[in-house]
Amino acid sequence: MFQDICLTDYSLRNYQQEAKEKIFGQWDFVDNVLYQMPTGTGKTRLFTSIIRDISLNSLKRHRREGILIIAHRTELIEQIDESLQRYHIPHGIIAGSFKDKRDLMLPVQVASVQTITHPSNRQLANSFDAKFIIIDEAHHAIASSYTRLWDIYPSAKKLGVTATPWRMDGRGFRNNFDVLVPSMPIKDFMEQGWLAPYQYYSVPINSSLCKDINSIRDFGIDGDYKTSVLEEVVDTSRIRAQLLDSYFQFVEGKKGIIYSISRLHSKHICQQYRAAGIKIADIDSETPSAIRKRLVQDFKNGDLDIIVNVDIFSEGFDCPDLEFVQLARPTRSLVKYIQQVGRGLRKNGDKQCLILDNVGMYGRFGLPDDDRPWEEYFIGNPQAESSKPSHESNPSIVNSGNFREADLREGVEEMTLIQSVSVSFMPENNEVSQNQLGTSIEEPIVTNEIMSAVVFAKYKIYENADGYGIYNTKTGERQFLSGSQSRQSISIKLLKTSDQPKKYTLVSSSNRDSHVSPNDRVIGFLFKDGRALRFEPQNGGSVIDIKI
Repeated sequence: MFQDICLTDYSLRNYQQEAKEKIFGQWDFVDNVLYQMPTGTGKTRLFTSIIRDISLNSLKRHRREGILIIAHRTELIEQIDESLQRYHIPHGIIAGSFKDKRDLMLPVQVASVQTITHPSNRQLANSFDAKFIIIDEAHHAIASSYTRLWDIYPSAKKLGVTATPWRMDGRGFRNNFDVLVPSMPIKDFMEQGWLAPYQYYSVPINSSLCKDINSIRDFGIDGDYKTSVLEEVVDTSRIRAQLLDSYFQFVEGKKGIIYSISRLHSKHICQQYRAAGIKIADIDSETPSAIRKRLVQDFKNGDLDIIVNVDIFSEGFDCPDLEFVQLARPTRSLVKYIQQVGRGLRKNGDKQCLILDNVGMYGRFGLPDDDRPWEEYFIGNPQAESSKPSHESNPSIVNSGNFREADLREGVEEMTLIQSVSVSFMPENNEVSQNQLGTSIEEPIVTNEIMSAVVFAKYKIYENADGYGIYNTKTGERQFLSGSQSRQSISIKLLKTSDQPKKYTLVSSSNRDSHVSPNDRVIGFLFKDGRALRFEPQNGGSVIDIKI
């Protein structure tokens, strides 16, 4: 049973552990699983933990089981390489620019799809006995280069991970994958504090620019707008001036990325922003690797305010302190749209990302936290419109959070607040830093106790052999709350009480489901009133005041 391979990984977030259990469980029935989880929620961390479990099981059974991780870009390969190193998993890399890391004797290999499936490397691919294949950014997996993996390794268990199981041609993914396992909606990730809230500004969707974009009928081989036509419509001095005006109006001095149409468009944007005194640089596929790395590092260090890119930061770019995303590039691809706006939603303290949609893409695809029918997209419908607009018939968007109606008078190009998402109860990361696995300055990974998500900005509830307590992640202080006879749970949940908004039920659970199950045990109740924090045991003991 593959389910038996799955181990509890206390460094994972609760939903990542749940995802891992579901994936191993599906492998007991099918060979090819596609897992969907939003951008910024830790899919690399998830499948690295899966690889760790398989590797440990192989060692225990004294057998070699080859694991092949597939990616299509250098940045993704580097990201996977770093994640495997943090988990101390020996591995080799099969990719043209990583020849110094090639070691075919190791059972775990990271490979670029271009290298491993190239006809000249067929002997190399055949010599590696892959029992498991993990495909990153698996919305690309229908391409012929990926499909060769099914021919080369027909009996391997396969896992694809993606934020966006969607195809522009509507054909779906069932030729390669047996089942889709979707994660919870983006709204839930935000409400639980795993993704950052945002404010979304856009030009009106019946503005002259949006009408010009929607009138384009020249498409490339991939089904998206032709670059040359987009440049004629969007790369004008008037539209670029609007980009700069919206920057000064909403995000001046903040760190952000801009998505452009082409290299020429990027150069024009950079010239205009630099002339206004903004520290900006551009990156595209022709930027040498060393220069690209230096510019990204300068950006992360704060030496650059903005990077303009052409489809470089849609996948595999991780910068949690990103403060805004500016869309200057129209697209017909839901994948590109979700990947681009998702870059800014990675959690970083209490930040609220600002999204500047200067080309009205929400009119085609909806807002970032909209629920999407991923299972329908997975099955596919070639006759359906591939890019059906979500909000063209309802320009006044009404969503949770604060918003105002857009002014949609003819010809008005002014950026308008479309949606403001705010989360009143926002637990923070319950994990050890994904960049410092095992070396977090706040707390080490521990295996003899269970930690809840961060609550009330800086606290975690823990359970160990002594009972339950509360842990201050900022100071490291602990305060004992309640005893227990034995530890039987695998997760701790904090549930809102509907009739008392400042009261939370503390539950010790034998599963990681978000809802209450029959075997859950109520430990007590937490009350938050201003700066006062109190705990009331379930057994009717005295209320405990918690040190703030």
